[in-house]
This record gives sequence, structure tokens and C-alpha cells, in this order.
Amino acid sequence: MKLRPDIKIIEIASNIYARLHDNMTNSGIIVGDEGVLIIDSLSMPSFAKDLISDVKHITDKPIKYVIDTHAHWDHSWGNEEFNDVTIIGHQNCYLEMTDVDWNEEWRSKIVNGDDSWAKEANIVNITPPNLTFESSMSLYIGGRQIELIYFGKAHTSGDIFINIPKEKILFTGDVIQRRKIPYLGDCYPADWPHTNDKISKLPVDIFVSGHGDNGNHNDLVEAKTFINDLVNYSKNALDEGRNIKQATEIVIKTLSDRYENWTGFESLDEQIPDLIMKLS
Repeated sequence: MKLRPDIKIIEIASNIYARLHDNMTNSGIIVGDEGVLIIDSLSMPSFAKDLISDVKHITDKPIKYVIDTHAHWDHSWGNEEFNDVTIIGHQNCYLEMTDVDWNEEWRSKIVNGDDSWAKEANIVNITPPNLTFESSMSLYIGGRQIELIYFGKAHTSGDIFINIPKEKILFTGDVIQRRKIPYLGDCYPADWPHTNDKISKLPVDIFVSGHGDNGNHNDLVEAKTFINDLVNYSKNALDEGRNIKQATEIVIKTLSDRYENWTGFESLDEQIPDLIMKLS
């Protein structure tokens, strides 16, 4: 299989693949007896076309399902390339993807960015899920149970987890990432720790996140602990009467001993003020 040098496809169990894209968005590929399930359609139609091409290197079976782990553009704006496919997401994912103001704000940010593909965002037809659920649902792909689970708000209002219980594999979207600071701009800091508590109780041997490397259960717990620490330290700073600038500095200093080597740690000085405002 010939792939772009920044992409690797790892078969983590029989017919279950993690498609990892350096510094971009990962996706999942699950092959069944009669068709294929894709986890996250990626950021732009052109990226989705590359994904579809890579699937054809694995199997000639048709893509029958796409699952959106959440509504963010880099995970779902490739949906339009999957014609006559069932696209599944949480009900809140649907609501976010049909929020015109929310999406046009994202479109403006992307188009004005420096990426070579940024202008493509002008022509994206944002395509929300056509099948939604509230708490959980199950699919059976080749006799294998695929659980779709909603534990509550976290990175967004509609994050879901794709659990494959027999193999103890979990696709986590952006809620759980291995030693990487997630984007916090649309998060729900009061809810995220509770969501993480539920995730950490799943018997997971390996997880595939929306960005970065695959992780194990220890990495999952570490990601959970980071969010708990971030939220607790932010609350403590507010309780001490610190203003946003002071609170941000204190939180970063407190976190640095354990997390300063994580990818994206330098982004916290821009991200924490908004999080603190949400908690205040």
C-alpha cells in the first residue's frame, strides 16, 4: 500500500485500522463482511477523497457508515463526499453542525489561515449526520459489536466514543489524546471531568484519538488527570480572587511540572483565559 509520507495506517486488530495523519486529523476504518465503517470524515472534501482512496487499498467493499466523533470542522467537513452513506453522530453534533453562525465563524477562521488548503473551506457543503442518538446505540459490522456511547459534554457538547468491547479498543475523538493538549475553545469545563470519569471505567487496552499517537489505558487515565488538574487549578485560582491574567499564570506554572513536555502546552496561555471565564 503506497501512502503519503505523513500518513500511516495501522491494523490494530483484525479489520480494524487507525489512519494516523501527522499534525492533522486521524480517522478509523472498520471492515465488515459487506461494507466499511469510517470514523471521522476529516477536514475538507479533498482530505475525505484521500481517505476514500486509502480505503480502496484495504478493501473493495463499499463504505456504508461514517461516524462523526464530534462537530468540529476537522473531523466532519469531509462528510459531503460520502453520498448515499449513513452518517451517524450525537444529536448535539447535529445541532452544532446546523448552527449557521457557529459554522460560519469557523469557516472564516479557516479561510483566513495559512494552510495551503484553507481556501477550500469556502466551498465546503457542511453536511450534518443523518442519523442521531442521545445516549447509546450499537452497530454490528461483520458480527462485531460497535458501541456508540455519549457520556456527556466535554470537548464539545456532542462528543461520542466508539467502543469495540471484544477487542477493548476505543476511538476517543478529541476528548482523550495521548500526552497532547486538546483545543479548549468550545469545551464545557464543568462537565468534562465527569465525562472523563465515565470513560476511564471502560476496559480499554488501546485508544485511537482524533490527533496524535494511539494510547493505552494508562495514557487515557493521564489525559483524564490533566483535564481534572486544569479545571481544579483554574477553580482554585478563581476562589482565591485572582483575575484572569493572574489565574492563567498560576495555572500554567502549576501544570508545568507534570505537563510542560506535552504537545501543545505552549497554547495554554491563549486557551486558559476563555476556560476560566466559563468557570467564573
